Amino acid sequence: MKLCLLFLLGTLVYVYGETCSSATDCDFVNCPESDYNLDCHNGQCTCTHTTATCSSLSDCPSDGCLFGMHCIDGACRCGFNIGGIGK
Repeated sequence: MKLCLLFLLGTLVYVYGETCSSATDCDFVNCPESDYNLDCHNGQCTCTHTTATCSSLSDCPSDGCLFGMHCIDGACRCGFNIGGIGK
């Protein structure tokens, strides 16, 4: 059982730790709706809100991302820099 959990954890780390150089490398990420664009930001796949800009988290919409929204470099992006993965 421990070996199975360790394997699963290692697989998740590998998948979510994969880096990108452009949005075309992010075919494993699904953005939640049409208000988001698939984006490669700082080597990580994410979903970026198309119209919402921010200077703090309170400027971002509160829904749409499985792991929550974050304000990163003036743009509202899905949390943990791993994209939306749908909702």
